Amino acid sequence: MSQKEIHDLIIYQDKYFEILTEFFVNVTGSLPRDFSSIEDFSDSVKRMAGVVVKSTQKTEKFIASYSILEEKLLKLYKDEGGIAFRSAKKIDACKINLGGGSRFLQTHLNATRRSLLYSDTVLIPDPIMPWLEKRRDEEKFNLVRILEMAFFILHLSDLIGSEFDIPPFFVFPSFEKSLEEHDPQTQENTIQLITDVFSHYVDSGIKHPKNIMEFATKYPEKYLQQIEKNNLFVSPGSEPGETIKYEIENYKAEMRQWRSEEWCNNLFKNGDISIITNAIFERVSPNFHLLENADELRSHPFLCISAQAHYYQLIAKMKNAKASEKASFDPSTTAILQSLNSQRLDYLANINDAQLIEIRKTNENVEFRRELRDLVNSLPETKLEDLGYVASEVCSHVERAVSKHERQVSAFKDKYAAKHKYTALIAGGTLGVTILPVLAPFLGALLPIGAAAAGKYVSDKLDEKAEGKGFSHSMMGVISLAKGK
Repeated sequence: MSQKEIHDLIIYQDKYFEILTEFFVNVTGSLPRDFSSIEDFSDSVKRMAGVVVKSTQKTEKFIASYSILEEKLLKLYKDEGGIAFRSAKKIDACKINLGGGSRFLQTHLNATRRSLLYSDTVLIPDPIMPWLEKRRDEEKFNLVRILEMAFFILHLSDLIGSEFDIPPFFVFPSFEKSLEEHDPQTQENTIQLITDVFSHYVDSGIKHPKNIMEFATKYPEKYLQQIEKNNLFVSPGSEPGETIKYEIENYKAEMRQWRSEEWCNNLFKNGDISIITNAIFERVSPNFHLLENADELRSHPFLCISAQAHYYQLIAKMKNAKASEKASFDPSTTAILQSLNSQRLDYLANINDAQLIEIRKTNENVEFRRELRDLVNSLPETKLEDLGYVASEVCSHVERAVSKHERQVSAFKDKYAAKHKYTALIAGGTLGVTILPVLAPFLGALLPIGAAAAGKYVSDKLDEKAEGKGFSHSMMGVISLAKGK
């Protein structure tokens, strides 16, 4: 990858973040970290909305800010999007591709930051443009969603500095909605992927999209049995393994909350089978973009939402030549990424940006990646598909490494405590000489010992500080501090 291509990436991303920052400040009057804590974003938006609706001037500025955002982002995509995407393809490093949906929320932010401990670059499909590329009248809270995406993606601002050889992350232009709307090949391949999922998991006689509803209508009981058996229907916010009855009620509740009344009425009037089929369509289709992007950008797919990861695994296992070819990535990487984002290692989210920057500057992530790969590759091949087992092994490895680090730190502290104690004893002896003048003629050569003791103490403290910095800035040092929080 040439320096010019790296420069193109950096310039594009700088402009992208400048546009989002300007938009966020225009809408809220403050930067994201000043506007709200991550946990209180929804409440902060509600309070802001209550103020905006009371002022015509603020309402006009609010709406105008979205128009400006759309105009500037569309221009950036048009002028530099293609160049940036091609440059991202040429990053020769360990790249992972975040996917499975078109949102970037707290879970995605935490997953990105954790993944930076392992990967060289995290590729993030732009979460803003899908809300601007096409009208989404079915969504209730379009404007809030856009602000929400900007809020979370801007929390990565401190990691876009020029001190990195390659960007730790890159928000790339994905063109997903434009392709869905206007590209016949994308439409055809997405439909084929959906059809193949139903053919593999419901009935092998399904060869065409229309066969899905034909089969469902003719054999409703079998249709639902196969869907439940293969966990093919997982509603938003749910986990694989729930009953069809639970999933349908949860899906309806979620849709009533987030989709328009008209959209809900049009779908719900067709009955539960249509609702379930539509929900599966919605779950499977984003995986086409994930596979395409991962293939185009030569990166490893990564899904941080368990339900989305479940659908990706279903697709990777089925008999679809195109999907199988693109989904056949290193299973050890998949297992490691899932492990780093397990609940057992939740404390990794406590690592701050300054610590991440130090880790990346010293390439600690490269050594950490090698360690985890060696660990996972040493496990029986038959176990690699058992993500729970692999996650347990990875978590145990990290915890053992942290414990070893903490023992080393304890030994380090003991060593310097002993040195300082010895220096203090020498200094104490010097004081004894000064109050016994009768002995001075015999100890004249030792009189400068006070200055020498002070010098030794300063020297030891400098050594202690330098060595301590190495401990605290190492990968395990940073992880240990995060765990302590």
